[in-house]
Amino acid sequence: NEYKSYLRMVAMLRVLLLCSVGVITAADAVYTTEEAINKIRDQVDTKRISEFIREMSKLPRNTNSDFIKQKTRDLKLLFRSLGLNVVTKRYSVLQCFPDESVDEPSYAELKAADGIVKEKFSENGNKTAKILPAFNAWSKSGTVTGKPVYVNYGRKEDFDKLVEKGIDLTDTIGIARYGKIYRGDKAKFASKYGLKGLIIYNDIKDYSPEGVDPMPNGEGLSDLGIQRGTLKDGLGDPSTYLWPSTKYAYRTPEDEYRKLLPQIVVMPISHRNAIKLLENLNGDPVEEEWQGGHSGDKPYKYGPGFTDDSGFKTVTINVALTYKIVEVENVFGVVKGAVEPDRWVMIGNHRDTWVNGAVDATTGLATLHEIAQGLSQLMNDGWKPRRTIVLASWAAEEQGILGSYEFVEDYLELLQSKLVAYINVDVAASGNLNFKPGATPNFKTLLEAATKAVGSSHDDYKDKTFFDQWYDTSVTKNGLKDDSPVIKNLGSGSDYAGFLQTAGVSSVDLTIIGAYYTYHTEFDNIKYLGYIDPGFRGVKAVTEVATYLLLELANQKTVPLKAADYSSKVKELLNGEEEKYKAEIEKNKLSDLFGMLNDELDTFIEISEHYDNHKPSEEEASKMRLRRYNDQMLQMERSFIFSPGLPGRPQNRHVLFAPSVLDSYSGSVFPGIFDSLASAIEEKDAKSKEKLMNEARKQITISTWMVRQASRSLSTAVFPM
Repeated sequence: NEYKSYLRMVAMLRVLLLCSVGVITAADAVYTTEEAINKIRDQVDTKRISEFIREMSKLPRNTNSDFIKQKTRDLKLLFRSLGLNVVTKRYSVLQCFPDESVDEPSYAELKAADGIVKEKFSENGNKTAKILPAFNAWSKSGTVTGKPVYVNYGRKEDFDKLVEKGIDLTDTIGIARYGKIYRGDKAKFASKYGLKGLIIYNDIKDYSPEGVDPMPNGEGLSDLGIQRGTLKDGLGDPSTYLWPSTKYAYRTPEDEYRKLLPQIVVMPISHRNAIKLLENLNGDPVEEEWQGGHSGDKPYKYGPGFTDDSGFKTVTINVALTYKIVEVENVFGVVKGAVEPDRWVMIGNHRDTWVNGAVDATTGLATLHEIAQGLSQLMNDGWKPRRTIVLASWAAEEQGILGSYEFVEDYLELLQSKLVAYINVDVAASGNLNFKPGATPNFKTLLEAATKAVGSSHDDYKDKTFFDQWYDTSVTKNGLKDDSPVIKNLGSGSDYAGFLQTAGVSSVDLTIIGAYYTYHTEFDNIKYLGYIDPGFRGVKAVTEVATYLLLELANQKTVPLKAADYSSKVKELLNGEEEKYKAEIEKNKLSDLFGMLNDELDTFIEISEHYDNHKPSEEEASKMRLRRYNDQMLQMERSFIFSPGLPGRPQNRHVLFAPSVLDSYSGSVFPGIFDSLASAIEEKDAKSKEKLMNEARKQITISTWMVRQASRSLSTAVFPM
C-alpha cells in the first residue's frame, strides 16, 4: 500500500511538472478534449431544456420590457453560480417602438368613394399578456392612402412582372405575403418601384397549409397570427453608423440617419384581415404560383384598386412609431484559458424576442445554458480549457443586430487579434429533421466530425448519426451528387454577421430548420415547440454539436480549421458564378481579369494544402511555432476584409461573402463583383451601365489582391512576395 501511494505521488508530481513546463496543458491533466466533450454531452438534459425554455418564454422579452431586465439579472446570477467570470458591456442604442401616446399606433381603413370608412382593423397587441402592438421596426411613420395592388412575395421579380403587365404601381399600397426573402427587402423594392405603402401578411397557404391544423391544435399558424420583424438594411444603431453607441458617442441628426432606414410606410397584418382586401381586388386573376389561400378560396387578383361592387375605393394605412435610446446589456460568461488566455473562442445567442419566442431565440439560449452547466461541472473537476471560452448573450438582435454589432465595432481591433472563431446559435431548432448550418468553408471538416460524434434527432434515422441525417436530408433527398452534406454561405440575419462581415472572424451558424409557421408571432410558444421538436431532440443535437465545436476550437493545440477546405470551396463558388454570367463576361472583355483571379485562387489552393499538411508535430510544437501556425489561420480570414467595404455597403467588408442584395438572409459570393455585374446587366442607360461595369472590373482587382493576401498569410516564407 505504501508503494502504491508512492507511485501515485510520483505520477502526480510528474503531471504537475509537465504542466509547469507546458508539455501538457492543465486540461490534459484532468480530461482529454474528447473526454471533456463527452462529459458535457452526457449531462445535456432535455427535461432541464424544457423547464428553461418554459420559464424564459412565459412572457415577451422585447428589449425594453421589465421581463427581459429581470431575466438578464437572472442570467448573470446563474453564470456566477456556475463559476463563470461574468463580464457585461452596455450600449445606449436607438430603437423603434409603437407610439404609446396614440390609441391606435397601427391601423388600416377601407374607404368608400366618398371617403367614409367602411371597414377598419387595428393590430393593437395584448396589454394583459405584455404583447406590444404588431409592427415592423424602422418603418416610416405616417398615414398613406392609395389603391391596393397585390405584389405576391414582394421580390424584385414580382414587381418586374407587374410592370411587364402594364400595371402602374405609382403611389399604390402593396399587399405582400411573407416568405421567400427578407421583409426589409420587400419594403426596399416597394419603395424603388414607386409604392407609398406596404401591407405584409402571413398567407395561410404558406403558414397553415391544408392538412396542418392551426395553433393551438396543431403547428400551423392561426389566421390571426401576425409576424413582426425589422425592416432595417445594415447592422447596428443607425444613429451611430460605423462607430459604437457608447455613452460618449456622437449621434447623427434624425434627418440624416433616416436616410439609412426604409422610406415607405409598412404595416404587418393577419391573414384574416388581409383577405378582406384580397377578395375584393380589381384586375385580372393572378397566375397559379401567385395564388394564396386554400383550395376553393376565391382567386386572388392583381389590382390595382377594388371592384366596383365591393363598396371600397381606397385603403389607408397608418403607422405611428417612435424612437427611443435604450440601454442594452451584453452578458458574457468567461472561462479563462490555461495556456493561451489571450486567444478566445466565442459562442453566442441573443436573448431578446419579438413576442414569447420559445423557438426564436430561446432554443439557442437553452443551448448556451446547457453548455454553461457542462463547463461548470468540468471546472469543478479541475479542468481548464487551453484557450479562453466566452459564452455571449447578446442584447437587441431583433431590431437589427444591435447588441452584438455595437460590440464588434467597439472591440474591432481586439477581436481581430484575439478571436479564433465565432459559433452562433440563434434558433437551435425549429424542427428536428433538417440540419442546415451556415459557415465559412474552413469549418467543413470540423462540422462533419462533430455531427459524426452525435446521434440523430429524428425517428427516421434511428441508430444513425446526426451526420447521416444531415447528409441524407441535404444531399440524397435533393438529388445532389455531393460527397459532403450542404453548408450554406453566410449572409446576414443573426449575430454572426458583424463577426464575419466586419471583423473577418471565421464563423458558423447552427440550426435545425422546420416549416416554422409561427415565426415572430404571438404563437411561437412552448406548446408550439412541443409540436415541432417533441422531446427537444433537435435542441439536444444542436447543443451537442455546438459543444464539440467549442471544445475542439478551445482545446486543440492546432486550431482545427482547414485552409484547403476554404480555398477549394471559394474556387468552386467563383467558377459557378462565372458560368452563370459567362455571356456577359465574354461580351465585356472580362475574361482576362477573371483569369488572373483564378490563377491567384490556384496558388491559394496550393499554399492552403501545404499549410494543412505541415502543422507542427508534437516534437516541434513549441509555443512560438504553435502560435505562429494558429495565427496564420486567423490571419487568412482577416485577409479578405477590405476596409472601405463593398460598393455602397461600408459595413460589409468581406470580399468573398456578404448578404445578397436581393435577399439579406441569403449569402452571396464575391458580392462586389457579381452585384456590380448583375446591376450593369439590368441598367438601361449606357453611361450608367459602363460605370457599373467599371465597378465590376475594380472589384475583380480588389478580390484578386485579397486572395493574394490570404496566400501570403499562410505562406511559410519569412518574407512572402
